[in-house]
Amino acid sequence: MEGTSQKRTRTEKPGAARNDGATSSDESTLDSSTYLTYDVLRIVFQYLSARNLANAAVVCRSWLEAANDERCTRGPCCFFQCYRKQNDSDLLSCIANIRIKPSVGFFFIPEYTPRIIEVCIWKLLPEDCETVMLYSNGIIVENNEMEKHTRPNIVCAFLPQIPNVKIKSFKIVRKAIERSAEFEEIMSIIANQEIAWARGESSTCFMLFCNDLGHNLAKHWASAVKQRSKNVDSVWGGVLQDIYAYRCTYKKIYSIRNERPKCIAVLITGPIQTWSTVVDNRFNTKELVKTKLEQFKKTVRLKKHSVGFMFVCKARGSNMHKETNVESTIFKKLFPKVPLVGCFGYGEFGKSSSKYDFSADNSWYNEFSTVFMILTYG
Repeated sequence: MEGTSQKRTRTEKPGAARNDGATSSDESTLDSSTYLTYDVLRIVFQYLSARNLANAAVVCRSWLEAANDERCTRGPCCFFQCYRKQNDSDLLSCIANIRIKPSVGFFFIPEYTPRIIEVCIWKLLPEDCETVMLYSNGIIVENNEMEKHTRPNIVCAFLPQIPNVKIKSFKIVRKAIERSAEFEEIMSIIANQEIAWARGESSTCFMLFCNDLGHNLAKHWASAVKQRSKNVDSVWGGVLQDIYAYRCTYKKIYSIRNERPKCIAVLITGPIQTWSTVVDNRFNTKELVKTKLEQFKKTVRLKKHSVGFMFVCKARGSNMHKETNVESTIFKKLFPKVPLVGCFGYGEFGKSSSKYDFSADNSWYNEFSTVFMILTYG
């Protein structure tokens, strides 16, 4: 949006206009004291993408104030589009015109999608945006569990830049944790949050993803992080067909593409609240799943902005319940205003955030289970 907040005035004088035979009505003259009001700006700004909103914010101080207030109303952004070819205009247009400036993007992608999609997406994201791509043969958006890909849909979930919230991804390559700089950095970040955590002002979310080759490596790291820190509030992730992660800079893209990672960790810390729960293989009916998630809901305190994540074992879904969309539908009925995204996999990482929930195993690694996580802030 271009221009200034002050409406442009007529260059000719009213007297001159009358000399030309024009009407002398006050309606023909724009008053230089007339401005676009704050309320009008807010209405207009609701329709702007993040990039256009950023451009509007530099016009003047009043526009900056209205733009900042509009940004505060925008939470996580989730959507899905069908990807057909390298220059798919619909998918790439949605990413280019996203309504928030993302700090992290999660992409749930059909396993057979050409990997060129990674570069297409990378070119559209900010340089400081963490990007995690999870390839599987089943994806989830809202209460739609697409277990078999009849169409190449891609689910996208973005978190905006949240003040004082730190999000960082780690490529894990070593099983020898004592010699790993990545492990020490993870533990340092968690430790720095513990004082704020004790006051209830901060939360720590640990995500872990791997492919089949990194299965044992991921389990080893999950166990090590669990033993070293007791203040991880939520854990979410699992085993997939393929994974990929980068921060959107050319050097990072180039270095990781030469050696695709087997295991990736994502750490989210700061003034947010997160909860996770494990629906293990004992909860194998619709009624039992509902009971489990009703217990989970009692521990969750939603704030202004929220997003939900779901990672489910392939052995569940329609294979277990004999109908589709069972567990995602139950979640959406209990949390109707929380957008839900996720995927299917071959093993799940998760923990129960409630100290009163003794149903989950002591390990963060699970099988034949579904792991739900909610992140909320604002």
